[in-house]
Amino acid sequence: MKTNNKILFLMLQDALPATDGGKIGIFYPIKYFAKYCEVYMALPVEKLTDEILEKYAKYNITAIPYQFSTKDSPYYYFKSLFSNMSFKMTKYYNQKFYDKIEKFVKDNSIEHVWAGGAHMAKYAIKLKKKYPHIKIYLREHNIEYKILKQYCENMKNIIVKIFAYIEYFKTKKYEQNLWNKFDKVFFISDTDYQEAKSHKFNLENSTMIYDGMELNQEEYITCVEENSFISTGNLSSFQNKVNLQYFIGEIWKAFVKKYPEAKLYLTGNKDETVYKVLKMTKKECEQYNIINLGFVDNIQKTIAQKQFVISPTMAGAGIRLKVLEACALNKIVFVSRIDYDMCKHFKDMDNIVLFENELDFTNKYEKLINDKNLQSRIQQNAGKIAEQVFSWESYVQKAMEYMGIK
Repeated sequence: MKTNNKILFLMLQDALPATDGGKIGIFYPIKYFAKYCEVYMALPVEKLTDEILEKYAKYNITAIPYQFSTKDSPYYYFKSLFSNMSFKMTKYYNQKFYDKIEKFVKDNSIEHVWAGGAHMAKYAIKLKKKYPHIKIYLREHNIEYKILKQYCENMKNIIVKIFAYIEYFKTKKYEQNLWNKFDKVFFISDTDYQEAKSHKFNLENSTMIYDGMELNQEEYITCVEENSFISTGNLSSFQNKVNLQYFIGEIWKAFVKKYPEAKLYLTGNKDETVYKVLKMTKKECEQYNIINLGFVDNIQKTIAQKQFVISPTMAGAGIRLKVLEACALNKIVFVSRIDYDMCKHFKDMDNIVLFENELDFTNKYEKLINDKNLQSRIQQNAGKIAEQVFSWESYVQKAMEYMGIK
């Protein structure tokens, strides 16, 4: 049943089409909130077009775009020197955009404001100071300073490393202070929630709600290629680069020598990008049975055609939506310890496969290929956990309960 509540979502980017984890995490909560509330979405855009308004209107979402660039530039580096925010967050704040948002809130009697990440938090906090009756909420898609720390640890250039550490400490202080300024803070993974609780902040008004996963209505009844693995992800992301480099170097090269019939498929990148990130030639990729599919039209159908899914996270925070997607497709997903710990409902060799190193990866693969019943059980349980735990409908119902929306 639709309520009379109005919610303004402050988002850091255009989320349609929802082609990656960040955009999925922005769009789908709003889509499902629109079933119960009157929803608005304020966002920065590179260029104003009618198409932006139209594509959200299809889902009963009123978009409020404002044109300004959020691309990295020397200006934001300089501006951050005089701010308590890091440059990555500074670049998302625009005073004229805030003025537009404030006027909209006043003119439309908005009582609920949702900040989609620490980058957009300043807008919500300023609105709260201006209109104390407004309830403000923060959804932590990732704990940003955790990712910055991982970036620092992997950076070789000493100058960049020093600057990154400065950004890390600034971000950590800023982000942790945010948690006590919002009426509610939503975390989306157990590891992020535990990180927040470990700092002993007042988190009585905070909770953890897993993201959901929505599959296309198309039925993925297809032939599955035996001994095939697939890893998805745009390698322009620092985390995805580190993760794939680790998996190929520490796991796959040794594994494929033992099982030369195994193939690893990659998606979301041009061939040249894959070769550059892996520091391998086309011939070397062929030697190790690494096959780049590039940009596929239907990623879910492509995943459904492979026997196993790989999520080798060594750097990252939040929750891996590609793991949720694979579970919803009833796939056997090999995950790293970081992926495994993000959800307390994961159980090794029951609904997911945890690997700690190459030996562990190989041993569990051998158990699976020699036991069809084990494969079937893990696939069925993966589908169950996706249906029971990773539901956008459940996400919104829990969020509205914590927000006091009836």
